[in-house]
Amino acid sequence: MSIQIKLKDFSLPLHPSHCNKCSKPTKIAKASVQVTINGRLADCLIDSGSTESFIHPQLAKALSLELKPSGVSVNMASSSLSVKTKGVCYVDIVLNRHCYKNVILGVLPGLCADVILGQDFQQKHSSVILKYGGDLPPLVLCGLTTLRTEPPQLFANLSPDIHPVAAKSRRYSSDDKKFIAAETQRLLREGIIEKSNSPWRAQVVVTKDENHKKRLAIDYSETINRFTLQDSYPLPRIDETVDKIAQYQVFSTIDLRSAYHQVPLKEDDKSYTAFESDGSLYQFTRVPFGVTNGVPCFQRIMDSFIEEEKLTDTFAYLDDITICGRDQKEHDHNLQRFLEAAKRKNIVYNENKCTFSTTKISILGYLVENGTKRPDPERLRPLRELKSPENM
Repeated sequence: MSIQIKLKDFSLPLHPSHCNKCSKPTKIAKASVQVTINGRLADCLIDSGSTESFIHPQLAKALSLELKPSGVSVNMASSSLSVKTKGVCYVDIVLNRHCYKNVILGVLPGLCADVILGQDFQQKHSSVILKYGGDLPPLVLCGLTTLRTEPPQLFANLSPDIHPVAAKSRRYSSDDKKFIAAETQRLLREGIIEKSNSPWRAQVVVTKDENHKKRLAIDYSETINRFTLQDSYPLPRIDETVDKIAQYQVFSTIDLRSAYHQVPLKEDDKSYTAFESDGSLYQFTRVPFGVTNGVPCFQRIMDSFIEEEKLTDTFAYLDDITICGRDQKEHDHNLQRFLEAAKRKNIVYNENKCTFSTTKISILGYLVENGTKRPDPERLRPLRELKSPENM
């Protein structure tokens, strides 16, 4: 059983233990943990009802944290009360022996804990598990939010002879069957797919990425891709993008988590994405990988995001985003503006695949450092290790 919850905009629940000083909540102790903030122990509330993360002003002062202006109004979910933050700060958090670098916390008076870690923090993980010891099965909530954007025109241009196609079912090995079943359930839990009654039916394929990890893909070549006219929106030229990035000195690279799966689908488009998996029929609620116009639609969204938010010195090639600066100060300013804009847009990124504030990066097959670029040797390694033909 799973329950899908639609997340509200920037809301922070009031708890029974809400107080005017730092104190550990008493009625929700299961969600309270100890963390280390910049080397100091603090009581922390893991709060799935808060879209943002916060720190109590007393702790921020005790840690001598540098506050950057914000003044965002925080609406309490259980009342009409609105509280303004005193600014934002960047901290390093250690939780369960894992260190999270440059976590953005709003400084908010009257918290019921030293720190509240909300959805923006929790979305760095595939799931957050709190064990309560009850008798009922686990309650699973939707984990991956959608971008705050209009659903793209993914199937706006279809050929006149379009008709539904149900691709023939395929056979899979025992191991692949188990993998397909597990991945299908994960996608269901995260609200990325749903049950379908569509006349369309594509088939799944099991592939492996560069690290030899299995991935579930959908083969739309026999179904909707046959009838989809190409969206001609251009991708940035790799050489020109790298040339621009090489003009800077300090970089951060952002890798978006399941990038396409953050983009909502139009209701009328969902049936086109139907596929057979684990003995049933499903369809996507988000943009799936493998459809003809997924790439140009996603690039258009990222370009519009950068333009609308007026993000300077920021470059996007699909889900690879690079924030640059000619010096550390300019970089930090640009990075802060991007992270704040990403929060507003509900963009989720893989922290463990991001690189922050570095002078050397690998980007789009090149190494960029000190105003220079050169081919990334790691990208050339497969060619160097390619064995010579043993016969003709």
